[in-house]
Amino acid sequence: MTHNADIGIRELVKQIAVWLGIVVLLPLATWYGVSAFSTPPDKRENAKALAKINEQIQDAKEEKDKGERDKLRKERDRLQAEEEEAQRQFYHDMFWVAYPTGLAATILGVFLPVQAVGAGLMFGGLISLATGCYAYWDRMDAWLRLGSLVVALVVLLALGTWRFWPARAEQRIVA
Repeated sequence: MTHNADIGIRELVKQIAVWLGIVVLLPLATWYGVSAFSTPPDKRENAKALAKINEQIQDAKEEKDKGERDKLRKERDRLQAEEEEAQRQFYHDMFWVAYPTGLAATILGVFLPVQAVGAGLMFGGLISLATGCYAYWDRMDAWLRLGSLVVALVVLLALGTWRFWPARAEQRIVA
């Protein structure tokens, strides 16, 4: 192997490392950035509280104490409702941060001339965008689902058409 080929392989490996790093770190930074400001619900604590109440309901059945069972069931329902609301709020926040961050990173990636960084931003952006949608998907109304998908698709179609239009592609090859 020649010295130039060896240098080329090393540079390619470095570019792949940069690309992969951006692809992995952008969605993680988005997720944990949101988590720092909008605390996700503690599922373990909620599960412990629900298990304790369910155990108390079981004990109340044995004692045939209907009033106590009803009170415990209401408490269980309240805890479940609080958990659902906390999840809804967290994933709402996640969507409204991850989706625009992902869209912006994807757009920026198209314009960056450094391929490893631009491609990393595009892939990381698409993963962030998808993560934001996926996390909130079952809590979104149908119009928000449709709108988020259409906006992302239109942006990608416009960017792809602009970037890879045959006349522009020929200019890049010549340059």
